[in-house]
Amino acid sequence: MSTPKAGYKGAIYLGATKIGGSTTWTYSGETRNMQDIDEFEDAIVKQLPLQIVGGDIAVNGHYKVDSDDGQKLLKTYFDAATEVTDIKLYTDKTNNIYMTPKAGSHVIVTNVNNVGNDKSGIGTFSVTLHVNGELEQIGSTTVMAVATVGDIDAANGGAGAGNGTVTLWGELLNRGGLATDIDCYFEYGTTTSFGSNTKASETTFSDPDKGEFDVDVADLDEDTTYYYRAVAEDVDTNKVYGETKTFTIPADA
Repeated sequence: MSTPKAGYKGAIYLGATKIGGSTTWTYSGETRNMQDIDEFEDAIVKQLPLQIVGGDIAVNGHYKVDSDDGQKLLKTYFDAATEVTDIKLYTDKTNNIYMTPKAGSHVIVTNVNNVGNDKSGIGTFSVTLHVNGELEQIGSTTVMAVATVGDIDAANGGAGAGNGTVTLWGELLNRGGLATDIDCYFEYGTTTSFGSNTKASETTFSDPDKGEFDVDVADLDEDTTYYYRAVAEDVDTNKVYGETKTFTIPADA
């Protein structure tokens, strides 16, 4: 899924060297675990194990002209086509949340431009980074998180009402630091209240497991819109929910 381009305030570092502050960066490519959210700064996204997969990142920002070690480093990496593994793109500098290459991945500096400086000694720069592999989000808050991924093969069994079936698909994204079992399941029904007896069968994830789960649901009516959402529940019955989505069983041909 393509992620809409948007700007994010923060900073960019190469290792311990600050490249610039007051930066914004734009991205077009693929992301994992953003559900249907298209803003990296969204509070929910900061709680997820977010990943950027491939694509280009364009960064614009400012730096002090009398402290341009970061700019020189950028130019060195550009000239040598260096594979950069220690870059940090901050989405939230205050809370130390940033994107960085996963193990085995890197970025390449494909363009760098120092636009100039104003009378106060502040320079403006832009840089384009090509992602080879994946960037992952570091410093995310540790809360339990689950995603409603979608529905698979909604089908009508024919021979009257109540013969429809569907497979619902979700993913436990984050255990929230819990070492106890987490049960994942779906709520579904014909309204956004999901009905009174709608808990589909559970998948139990034990520490340190997490991942995808699916549930087959039967006895559904044709031409009826059903609402559903993934649920993760810990041993203390604390619950978190994925996005509410819909499916419709096709009419019997």
